[in-house]
Amino acid sequence: MTSEMSYPNTLDATPTENVSGDYGYEYLVSAGYFEDPTSDTVTYDSDHDVKYRFSIEGSVRIAYFEFPMANVPRDTPKKIAQELKRRTRLQYFWFFDPETNRVQVFRASRGNFQFIYNPNIHTGTTAGSKLDKLEQVAEDINVLFDYKDVVDRFYRELWDHRSDLASSLTTKSGYTLSKQEELLSAQRIIDRLIFLYFLVERGVVIPVNDSKEMVPGKTDRVFNTLVDEHDDFWTLLQTIFFDRLNSRNTNGVKFTGSYWLSVPYLNGGLFQPEDLTTTDGTIVSEDEELVVEDFDWDALISELNEYNWLLDGLEGTDEDEADTVGNLTPAVLGYIYEKFVISVSKVGDDVRLSDLDASERNDLLSEGNSEVGAYYTGEDITDFKARRALWEGLLEKIDEDLDEGKAPTALNPDDLYRAGENQTETIESNQKDGFDVLYEAYEASPEVLEYLDSKLQELKVCDPAVGSGSFALAVANTLFGWRSMCRPHTDEYVLRRQIIAQNIFGVDILEGATEICKLRLWLWLISATPVATTEGALVDERDEIPPLPDITFNIRTGNSLLGFTETATATGKQHTLGSSTMENQLRQYGEDVRDYREATDPEKETKRKLERRHDDLKEDLDEWYAGAQSDSNNNRLSISDHVDDVSAAWDSLNAAPQSSTTLSIKIPDGIPESVDEYLESQEFTTYKYKARLDSPTLNKQGVENIFDQLREHFSDPDDWSVLIEREYAGQDFREDKLDACHWPLEFPLVFMKYGGFDVIISNPPYGASVSPEAEPLLKNEANYECQGTNDSCEWFYERALDLVHEQGVISYIVNKSIAFYSSWSDIRERLLEETEFKHVFDVGLGFVGVNLETIAIVNTLGSNGRTSVPTVHRSRDLRSTTANQPVHLGWVDQEFMMDSKTIIFRPITDDQSDVLKRLRSHDRRLGDVMSTEDTTRQLYIPDSKKKKLDDGDDHYINKNPWVQEFYLEDIWHKDLSDYQDSVTEYAVPRVMLKVLRGTRLRAWIDANGEVVGTEKLVNVPLADSSPEEIAFVYAALNHPCASYYLQKAIFSETTESARVMDGQYSKPIPIPAVPSTIETPVAHLAWALTLAKQLNHDSNRDLSDQITTLQTSLNAILSSLYLDIHSETINRWCTTVGSEGAETERFQELFNQFYTEQFANRNGSPEQYWDEIETVVDSTANAVSQWDTEQILNSHEMEIIEEVL
Repeated sequence: MTSEMSYPNTLDATPTENVSGDYGYEYLVSAGYFEDPTSDTVTYDSDHDVKYRFSIEGSVRIAYFEFPMANVPRDTPKKIAQELKRRTRLQYFWFFDPETNRVQVFRASRGNFQFIYNPNIHTGTTAGSKLDKLEQVAEDINVLFDYKDVVDRFYRELWDHRSDLASSLTTKSGYTLSKQEELLSAQRIIDRLIFLYFLVERGVVIPVNDSKEMVPGKTDRVFNTLVDEHDDFWTLLQTIFFDRLNSRNTNGVKFTGSYWLSVPYLNGGLFQPEDLTTTDGTIVSEDEELVVEDFDWDALISELNEYNWLLDGLEGTDEDEADTVGNLTPAVLGYIYEKFVISVSKVGDDVRLSDLDASERNDLLSEGNSEVGAYYTGEDITDFKARRALWEGLLEKIDEDLDEGKAPTALNPDDLYRAGENQTETIESNQKDGFDVLYEAYEASPEVLEYLDSKLQELKVCDPAVGSGSFALAVANTLFGWRSMCRPHTDEYVLRRQIIAQNIFGVDILEGATEICKLRLWLWLISATPVATTEGALVDERDEIPPLPDITFNIRTGNSLLGFTETATATGKQHTLGSSTMENQLRQYGEDVRDYREATDPEKETKRKLERRHDDLKEDLDEWYAGAQSDSNNNRLSISDHVDDVSAAWDSLNAAPQSSTTLSIKIPDGIPESVDEYLESQEFTTYKYKARLDSPTLNKQGVENIFDQLREHFSDPDDWSVLIEREYAGQDFREDKLDACHWPLEFPLVFMKYGGFDVIISNPPYGASVSPEAEPLLKNEANYECQGTNDSCEWFYERALDLVHEQGVISYIVNKSIAFYSSWSDIRERLLEETEFKHVFDVGLGFVGVNLETIAIVNTLGSNGRTSVPTVHRSRDLRSTTANQPVHLGWVDQEFMMDSKTIIFRPITDDQSDVLKRLRSHDRRLGDVMSTEDTTRQLYIPDSKKKKLDDGDDHYINKNPWVQEFYLEDIWHKDLSDYQDSVTEYAVPRVMLKVLRGTRLRAWIDANGEVVGTEKLVNVPLADSSPEEIAFVYAALNHPCASYYLQKAIFSETTESARVMDGQYSKPIPIPAVPSTIETPVAHLAWALTLAKQLNHDSNRDLSDQITTLQTSLNAILSSLYLDIHSETINRWCTTVGSEGAETERFQELFNQFYTEQFANRNGSPEQYWDEIETVVDSTANAVSQWDTEQILNSHEMEIIEEVL
């Protein structure tokens, strides 16, 4: 590497022709990454520019640099990447050294990561692994930054160290901690240790000599020395954590010999001692009571030293990567910790990890992996969701200022990109967002850029299931990128500090997760903190390391689904705060929190007072919330409170009115006689396994006597349990129980001043387990209107509607079932009616280890969705969890979704839209024709029993494939007497719909209810319809227009798997309303076509020509009816079909007679009708053969339909 004094002022890094090298420019061109390339020049350092090649037209936005690294300082690539990241939307920066074939690649989007391959240094398995990744670049450039193996390895190894550390924890005073408290305490210690490791790596904490001159050293050596020099390593860590990083009094810690560690004051809240709850309920402080005995600190430090620690993902050297087992960044650690927290949540208080056998522990580790599978591929998703949602939030603020005349006059409203309104293919295909478009238009306007920056500072963004902070960091990175573009000369640290203090909020039910989230946000800030580490320089003379902002009030622990929200869209009194006094208290509390956070040097005592005020307010709100818990009939909700000891039982008995309380005792093996006698003497009503005492009036001694009796009789506490059923009380919502999150308390100014958040963004948990204590609250329609799925994800969606203000944005990724499954109809209909869909992203299999297809949706509140036209994207490969890069497909009108009551996630072109509008114009739908409220499944008989059915007189369509287009392949005649009630129920006049495989809907007619079908055939009962109407519906459902409607409006062209055509799918299908002059001829043709196809299948007669003629004619009439084209023509045609009334009447009679003999008579003789059938089929075919159907069937509209099918 050259010295900084001699390297060129202008560096031409554009590719050189005929340069040899396996992974240079030509390799990237052949991989398809440089479509329509161009060149540009940027200043990356004082008086130093670089000219480079880049492309933004392909699947990624990438820049290429080619120059000998020997000619520039070593950090040149990093400086170039950092500068371009601030100024551009480029995602990847590829540096190639033509002299050494060295490759260095930075990924700046979705967090910073780098890849280095140096053939002069990397050898053996390291080289093989890196070359293997380079060879896969053509398939996916992100494979270079694949850290799954590192995550899995470090996760498993760290688990062992956490388990060992937890087992080593005791207390000075002999208190006992639960096993889960031990695990979480161990986690906090290692969290802080890893944070300290990053601080040393960054140079924030640095060795100094007695003269306070800095003596920087490799981080692994620093920690090895600390372990060697301090016998009580835990005491050393306590000193660093609680006395140095958390105090301004002194900053020195003995290192070794005459050397010290300089430890600056950072504050931030991470280094405050935690209160621990012992098994007897005593609260102790970890700095005063926690003791670590016989833990192998050497082994833990050795493990940490094996990795290459990269605080911002852009650091590191070739040699570092050669000597380590992988790179660790804050993002990687966040995913590891989230997996750990979930795994810990699965472990009961009475389980020690070391007690689990190998298979049980592996299952637990794997479970954590599968539940947090997003760690590997989620970044494409988080980036897409964050950018789109933030732009919508920003756009709302700009629009408000435009309406009020507050926006700069230089800002032209026409330059604001509005998804759906401005259907610009190049913008979406290049994965730009509204901010990119606006910046390109006003890059040279300081006034507009300053204005945009001020609006970005106002955004309040929250993840109500924040976890380890993936979305919080995605939002932070996006805001930082945008604000850097507006203020390119502002210090990174200043911007980042403002962002995490002003913009980012989150809640999670797991305290460990919120601690990790805060840690990651702090590390994100520290990575931009300027730190001088010049050897020999005085540590006291370097710029002060600024303290960390306290984000404790931004990232909160609690149950997001429980508690008050107080928004205009609240769905019941229990959601609101009606007391102006309470509102005043919350507002004042919020202002005091703001003043504390904005103070130059906030006092710890001030924070402690704020925390006490918070606890007092929460206690009041918990009481109010408990008192408001009633069902829709105003009956108080009750909780089943399992109590383990006398104290808990006594508290619970006195928490609510005893008149509505029941004390129950459960004994699974049966109540012994002596216990039964005792309980009866205490006025219990006893049963075999349970005893209950209604409205108990026991004093505390009486409660204690009951527990004594049970403990005396049973040696195993699992042999009995005590349950108190009562009304909810305030104590049930405290931190150690349900921990309700009262949003106006946790974020008072957001709700009191703004009415809610600007943006809610999250990956809410699907199917999360609900505790018995919380279940009555969540499944209560007075709390949550949407109860179709009883799934936590549905409740999180409804809660989001309450958490944003009236013009807010919701950006969620959820189970794809929300798009069309009936169980999701409640929340789907609310979203369709109350929000505008802005973006729909079909993610497919988005998460490693999770076999679940997902969809990401961005919605805005405040306007009618009928005019919205959201963009439609899909993952590059829906079946791959490693290819989630969004690919733009087009747009879809929300009005089509509102018509079908589904979320459509495939685009609808203008031509397709015209066809759908024609279909939607038919007010009559299949659900309107049906004689029942909904469709029904038919007869279910297990396969094992089907084989044993005797022959009989019942007529059973056993297999779904037997139903073909206008004919039936086979039918069983069996004895179904054991199922007679079901046979009677299902065998009504109807059509049947078969399972949809592929693209075409198929229906079968049973006008007189003479047969019954397998459970996969869906009944459309038509008991109130005439035979002609039944035949008309039958024909319409077999027509391509019905299938087209299903494909575009219901299933979004994703019927690669079977769909049973239940009511939620079939009821919206349009059925043209026609007069009898049309209905009867169509019925005539449907009967004729069915008879012709059935005879062609059953006999050796060839009716193929007649079938073609009849089908063509029937399709032409129905096409005209569905599409409203050539109406006069088909009216004329219909007069020629069955012109003699007796002819049609006989046709219907013949159809019914043949149908009965063929399908509904075990020993029928359908052959007797074959000749007459052939005669009438010939007659009808001849009558319609003169029709010129091509003008209809070859119409532009039908071409569009056939293209889809």
